[in-house]
Amino acid sequence: MKFSVSCLFLSLVAGCVGNRAVQTVQADDYTKSCESLQYELKQLGATFDNAKDDSGVTPKNVGLALVFWPGIIVNEVRSNKNQDSISDRMKHLGALYNAKCLGKPLRE
Repeated sequence: MKFSVSCLFLSLVAGCVGNRAVQTVQADDYTKSCESLQYELKQLGATFDNAKDDSGVTPKNVGLALVFWPGIIVNEVRSNKNQDSISDRMKHLGALYNAKCLGKPLRE
């Protein structure tokens, strides 16, 4: 009995989407070089794709549906929150890059 409860708990924890939300504005943003801004924007693009892959019909959600169907709602909400935070950060850094490296006015 202990083994089956442990397996159930581990499958629930393993099946949940992690908190990959990022802070929109960070302390050193305005001192970053153009190369640093470009690099971070590329990294955030890959991170956004990973967060997007956690949404919808995924093996995690299918497995969770079999064990604990309300977990799907939690996964979708978390995935959307992660995507929104990454998107906001990308907009912020994009505006900084445009202002600093392309000479366009800073609008956020």
